[in-house]
Amino acid sequence: MSKYKVIHTFALTNKRLMRKLERYSAKGWHFKKFLGFLILLEKGERTDYKYELVYDKKFDAEREDFYRFNGWEVVRNGIFWQILRGEPTATTLYTDNLSEEYMWLYRIRFNAKIMLGCFLIALVAHIINEFLMASEVIDFILGMFFGFGLGLGAVNIAFFIKYLFLKRRKD
Repeated sequence: MSKYKVIHTFALTNKRLMRKLERYSAKGWHFKKFLGFLILLEKGERTDYKYELVYDKKFDAEREDFYRFNGWEVVRNGIFWQILRGEPTATTLYTDNLSEEYMWLYRIRFNAKIMLGCFLIALVAHIINEFLMASEVIDFILGMFFGFGLGLGAVNIAFFIKYLFLKRRKD
């Protein structure tokens, strides 16, 4: 029998994904690593772990200790959100829409900085291509960074709509 299993992360809501991880833990498959649109599970003892998603910036050691003290283990410490795993007796976490709103704002700002950096690199490539040295390689770099910047702009618009939806739902 395999020691690892890969599952997809597609779910209608994040809560459904966390409940899916709980069902797998009850069968002895526990969260090991997040792989983009996939999750790596590791075989272990059947345990009724609870999983929670926390929308926040990457945790520092003090924050991890806080959750550990309350019965939670940080199993994924990402830039925008964390996955916590707790024993069935772990303290219930209070998660609210406000923390999710902050997560979306943080993502919008982060993507905007990357987008502006892409446009800046594209502008520099354009100046080099026009005034210093015309080259197909520089033209490729210009197109690649400009296209990536446009793509991030479209993603940021979607993130902003999601943010406005959450804000309106709260009010």
